[in-house]
Amino acid sequence: MIKVSIISCFYNEEQYVDRLLDSIPRRDDIEVLARDDASTDGTYAKLLAYQEAHPELNLKVYHDDVNHGAFYNGNQLLDLATGEYIHFVDGDDYVYTDAYSQAIDQINGEDCVYINLRVNDGNVFTLAEDTRSYFCAPTTKFVRRAFGGDIRFPMEGKLVDWDFNNELLSRNPVSKYTNITAYHYNHPREGSICNLVTRGLM
Repeated sequence: MIKVSIISCFYNEEQYVDRLLDSIPRRDDIEVLARDDASTDGTYAKLLAYQEAHPELNLKVYHDDVNHGAFYNGNQLLDLATGEYIHFVDGDDYVYTDAYSQAIDQINGEDCVYINLRVNDGNVFTLAEDTRSYFCAPTTKFVRRAFGGDIRFPMEGKLVDWDFNNELLSRNPVSKYTNITAYHYNHPREGSICNLVTRGLM
């Protein structure tokens, strides 16, 4: 039985592929859904090579010939996920292997299970009841698929993560805050979605 479906969207992130996939715990109850969004570098080839070289990771690779953007691709992978829970790991980020596995072990039927994020300067974003709206990205939590399964990212607007998160919270999820720092958020980074929004370019 698949407990967690990890959803990762890639666009011109060849340099990050191995780092992300190497960080994922080798567990029989994890599947990884990776989708290349018509990259112009070697991202897709790198994903396929990793899939072939690492059969111990339940990695499924998808590719789009037309660039549609991360949120479109995220929606496509949501439709393909089979796990009890889903978790988004951005293509240029990675997880802390042992801590991530410990967080998965803490999941016990809750609708949302939160983990903390560490950013490039070493600071940690702590997810709790009073910060879960501020740190709203789908990377902050495991979501029970039966609870939020029909929620999708809107295809218009700048605050897409915010809209997705608000729809989730409007359903009054039963939540757990693990206080485990299990995710490395590659921020700040030039060209990231967060950076572009901050600069008014998205």
